[in-house]
Amino acid sequence: MKIGYQIQTYREQHGLSQTELAAKLHISRQSISKWESGAALPTFANVVAISNLFDISIDDLVRGDLSLMSSLTAGNKEPLSRIFKIFFGGLALGIIIYIMVLAFNINIETYNYWADLPKFILFILILFTINWRQFNRSLSSKTVVLGVILFAIILAPTIFENVSAAIHSTTWIQKGYSSFK
Repeated sequence: MKIGYQIQTYREQHGLSQTELAAKLHISRQSISKWESGAALPTFANVVAISNLFDISIDDLVRGDLSLMSSLTAGNKEPLSRIFKIFFGGLALGIIIYIMVLAFNINIETYNYWADLPKFILFILILFTINWRQFNRSLSSKTVVLGVILFAIILAPTIFENVSAAIHSTTWIQKGYSSFK
């Protein structure tokens, strides 16, 4: 059975028009039309989104569509995902930087001081290179909850330092102002 027929069947069972399904998937109506007519095949991300939307397994959706199954597996030749490349590459580079810091007898506070600006610039550059629409579709609700917790744990020390500094400076200003009178 072709995936286009499967998509059309599930779409109609859920009472959705091509336009409504396209809106839910954040794609054009023409893409849905092409899939259903067999003129094009959905990407893996869209297959996952469709299976989630209709609450069916990917296997049920693509079973028997040999052209789609071969295109999905053909595009999967990359041995390591980009996330693993970032993780392992960062780990390796971090070890190299650590060895260099030790070799040149650089104080960790000095390294942190000089690394702050490049960290900030790289973070901003990364934000501009992310395909946010695709990224947003790939996040599950569990990932969002874990991300919120992680972000809060990372930000807590900074918030504490800034609030403490603000309170300290306000107290200092008040003490200085009262002694000035």
